[in-house]
Amino acid sequence: MIKCRTRACRPMRGAARPMPIVGRGNNKMIFDLKDATVWDPVIGEGLRTILGNSYFNILKKNADKIRYRDSDSEACNLFCERASREKIRAEVIKVISHHFKEVMVYHACRPKQVYDYYEKGIIPLSPIQVQKQFRDNFSTYVSNEDIDAAIAAVSLDTRDGVVHVVLDDRAFVDSSGHYLIYGSEYQICLSINLPGAPQRMRDILKSFGKATVFVCRLPFSTVTDLEYLVPRMMADHFFRIAHNCDEVSTIDYTVSLSEAISPNAIIRHFCPIRIKDPYKYYAVWNDETMEYE
Repeated sequence: MIKCRTRACRPMRGAARPMPIVGRGNNKMIFDLKDATVWDPVIGEGLRTILGNSYFNILKKNADKIRYRDSDSEACNLFCERASREKIRAEVIKVISHHFKEVMVYHACRPKQVYDYYEKGIIPLSPIQVQKQFRDNFSTYVSNEDIDAAIAAVSLDTRDGVVHVVLDDRAFVDSSGHYLIYGSEYQICLSINLPGAPQRMRDILKSFGKATVFVCRLPFSTVTDLEYLVPRMMADHFFRIAHNCDEVSTIDYTVSLSEAISPNAIIRHFCPIRIKDPYKYYAVWNDETMEYE
């Protein structure tokens, strides 16, 4: 048996939970992690409340002390006489949770029929449906007994009955391209448990479907672990001020939902063409030419 562990997979943040529905027509403030112009002013409001209006200039003057953009400790240490790191974080969490009502999230997949999602929504993984699709995809390559053995070999832990979405889709093409190139992790794990070279069997998945990212708008309550997310946002905020940067760094945050995402919550979709493959040493897969560049 081959143990399946996807290279780009990280621990999930936020417990699986039922999801209220938000329609396209809601005009409340929408949190978009990639767009700092949306949340920088909100973080700034919280920081000014507890640190004063001079915090911006203090960061500028101490840029040499702020070397990392994934930890808020260096910047918070500059203000330790005014407030503790915990108190600063708590204030920012409060203003963010009060300000935003909705959040932009992204779901990567490789569907055969994109527009089914606009009718049915994004449905939690059903092992029975995935196993049927797996049989259809590989029935001409291996026997039914081989398919049965692969299904029996792969655990359903963290896969059964959930939908995974992220707050930042850039990783889908830069570091976690396997979702777009091959499809669901469950399908990948099933394929490499078939007889033959695991890489060759996995590569067969690329011939089905099309790399697709769905953009959705959900209630902000979907983001359940602000204690994890906000310090990383603060670190990025501090670093960009100190070093005159505009672009937000990639922040890894995955949400697992226990219910389907309504079709009304799907804003649009797009189909990335050039995707880095973590299983091929990040070689660039071109989903139009169906070959590596």
